[in-house]
Amino acid sequence: MLDRDGCRFHHLGLACRDLTKESAAWTGLGYRPEGPIFVDPVQKIRGCFLVGPGPRLELLTPEGEGSPIEGYLARGTKIYHQAFESDAFESDLAALTAQGGKVTAGPVPAVAFDGRRIAFVLLPTLNLIELIEAAP
Repeated sequence: MLDRDGCRFHHLGLACRDLTKESAAWTGLGYRPEGPIFVDPVQKIRGCFLVGPGPRLELLTPEGEGSPIEGYLARGTKIYHQAFESDAFESDLAALTAQGGKVTAGPVPAVAFDGRRIAFVLLPTLNLIELIEAAP
């Protein structure tokens, strides 16, 4: 389903404690910022995107109490989700859930994507997929 036209890989999500330190480490590997740091009060995260010699990365740090990033950091997990942009958001979300996926967050508008909706789906294999609504 994710391999169809209109559904594209977008980024890997990484949990971190300090965006400045984490960005500097990735800069040393050839990555550079793609846009400014953003804060999303709905998701309780602060983040930025990096591009470079590999896939686009989204560095995320907790922003306030109850941030879902805290759990990943407590377990020592860095890379915790894969994101795909979809021009058929509703049907792709339905397809993921029909395959046994559970929506863990969303759909909600996301600051990082100019208010386009995102949803997180935990697959039966325990892979976390972020689905991003494509720009009109």
